[in-house]
Amino acid sequence: MSCSVYLDRRVFTVGEPVYITLVNLGNAPVRVGSWGVIDEVGRVIYLVEPPQIIISPNSSFVVIWFQLDNEGKQVGRGRFRVLWRPLVNGNVIECLSDVFEIS
Repeated sequence: MSCSVYLDRRVFTVGEPVYITLVNLGNAPVRVGSWGVIDEVGRVIYLVEPPQIIISPNSSFVVIWFQLDNEGKQVGRGRFRVLWRPLVNGNVIECLSDVFEIS
């Protein structure tokens, strides 16, 4: 099973929406599972488990992060990655985006 996480670019200003594309590169359908944002040391900044939409093989699903943490506060400048944990046949796998920056 393979998955990927793409962002529309690598640098964002504070408060700007971040468009995230979750891609199922495998041969089996996946459930969205959970996705979130971690900082450069791996600390969870934001984590959500949305309704469990199924993503078909070779298909994608777009989510938007409004740069808020789990407490609803604006995230400041820094370097981050998106962490996606889709469910495949009941098993969790992990996919990470490239590092992106909020400046």
